[in-house]
Amino acid sequence: MRKLGMLWAASLLLGSSLGLAQSGPDSVCEVNVSVPNPGGAKQFEEARKKHNEFHKAEKDKNQIGVWEVSTGPYSGAYLTTVCGLGWKDMDGHDAFDKRDMEDIEKTLLPATATNQQSYYVLRKDLSLVPDSPTQPKMITVVHYFVKPSGLTQFIDSVKRINAATVQTKYPVNPSRWYQLANGGEGPRYVLVTDRYSWADMQGPDQSMKEMLQQAYGADDKTLQNLRDAVDHTVSEMMEFRADLSYLPAK
Repeated sequence: MRKLGMLWAASLLLGSSLGLAQSGPDSVCEVNVSVPNPGGAKQFEEARKKHNEFHKAEKDKNQIGVWEVSTGPYSGAYLTTVCGLGWKDMDGHDAFDKRDMEDIEKTLLPATATNQQSYYVLRKDLSLVPDSPTQPKMITVVHYFVKPSGLTQFIDSVKRINAATVQTKYPVNPSRWYQLANGGEGPRYVLVTDRYSWADMQGPDQSMKEMLQQAYGADDKTLQNLRDAVDHTVSEMMEFRADLSYLPAK
């Protein structure tokens, strides 16, 4: 679902360039946060299903995942994701993009109050368990707005936590780190964690601080260094909507 609404091309330079270096080509997610018209959630959902028929007719090979936002500032909105893209692979689709936009204008736009489109890069080097064994029922999403002066400190802290998690065999759910590349306020890193039930919201008996002290000693400052590098955070929960998602034919 491309070019729906205004693309925030004037995102902060620090959020779009610093810290993106990693081996291999970027794995990109196109993300749209769509707010339905007031009282129009049902209308939006029907429009989403109708637009999926366009992708089916076009034999689109990209999966479109739709999540309903249940907590946080965008409660009641819908998150649409197309992941696994490469920057170069996104060129050369002008004809498809034109047809896509024409169908969006007929189906989704009349049911949409606002939409924000962004691009995120999967940080495999920061993600401890990047692959989901099965489709989760829910995900928790935590946005970390990092201080520009704290980028290196933030990344080093995340890697240090990951190393301690492996060393101590600390139980964790599959999770992925993403970095905002374009389309919003930054520098921003996002931690997406799979939740297969509400019981998954219960943390381990051992706190992360205790786990880090077990790995590095009682004077470990990893968590404090992480907090010092972050300006603020925003958390959300989202529920997967299989009925609104598009799964390409195999």
